[in-house]
Amino acid sequence: MKSRVDEVPALWVMTTTVNAAQFNRIRLALLRLGEPLRLALPSLRGMNLLLSREAWVCVDATLDDLPVIAWLAFPADRSGLHAPVPCELRYYHAHAGLIARAVLEEGVAILEQRMATRGDGDAARPSPLSPNDETPV
Repeated sequence: MKSRVDEVPALWVMTTTVNAAQFNRIRLALLRLGEPLRLALPSLRGMNLLLSREAWVCVDATLDDLPVIAWLAFPADRSGLHAPVPCELRYYHAHAGLIARAVLEEGVAILEQRMATRGDGDAARPSPLSPNDETPV
């Protein structure tokens, strides 16, 4: 996947940050569901989101998976789970910025549904301090 991103010239490349909650949910899904993942984005006709640890790439499936927008160069380690995550953002289409937020929001929503149906969601596991815990004190 990443080689295809490197083959196509980007229109704009910038340094930005990704919301910590979105980053954490995507990383958790990659750990639990395996990688790479390919998600069809129903609200963005023809768009798919390809996810791996190295890159998140929105591609146009109707144009032979031509990249539209990509998030790359995530740090190997982080100082806190609550802090925004720096990355490189590449635009491959003049209007890619219009869908960037929707791509991530819909991608995270789809991953949460997949994890919930597998029983991997937060609601599927009791907290360590659950009142239903039958462990003696």
